[in-house]
Amino acid sequence: MNENTWGTYKGQITGFRFEQKDAKGEKGCPKATSDIAVNLRNRSKAIKTALYGPLNPSEQNSDYWNKIAKEWDVDATSAKKQRCGNCAVFIVTPEMKSCISSGLVGGERKDEWDSIDSAGQLGYCEAFDFKCASKRTCRAWVTGGPITKTKAS
Repeated sequence: MNENTWGTYKGQITGFRFEQKDAKGEKGCPKATSDIAVNLRNRSKAIKTALYGPLNPSEQNSDYWNKIAKEWDVDATSAKKQRCGNCAVFIVTPEMKSCISSGLVGGERKDEWDSIDSAGQLGYCEAFDFKCASKRTCRAWVTGGPITKTKAS
């Protein structure tokens, strides 16, 4: 199985949607970073269609890891190395972290954001458009991440 492939797409991922400018020429934040209903709907789609999980990454989750390992034709130990935190569509740029922080705590309670982020190490999943925890994974995992820098305009 080629780990650089998702569906029929092959090649480098470029031009993230969050980097696109609005009518005023500003980048803005993805809606799911501030609208919990949108975020939950998109996360639910990732769970149902791409096996986003496991539910609690701090637990053993043998059934989950064996299932996704079988899909990837690897052993569970190898599957556990393919996490959102090292996926090429996991965005953790300073701009995206600011979007997520503002959406969760209004951007003013830095201490609260720090505790949320340290517990879940949140980023943004470009594939499914939701706030994603780095310790999880899904069928859409792509080697080469995370995205830590915004492209120069």
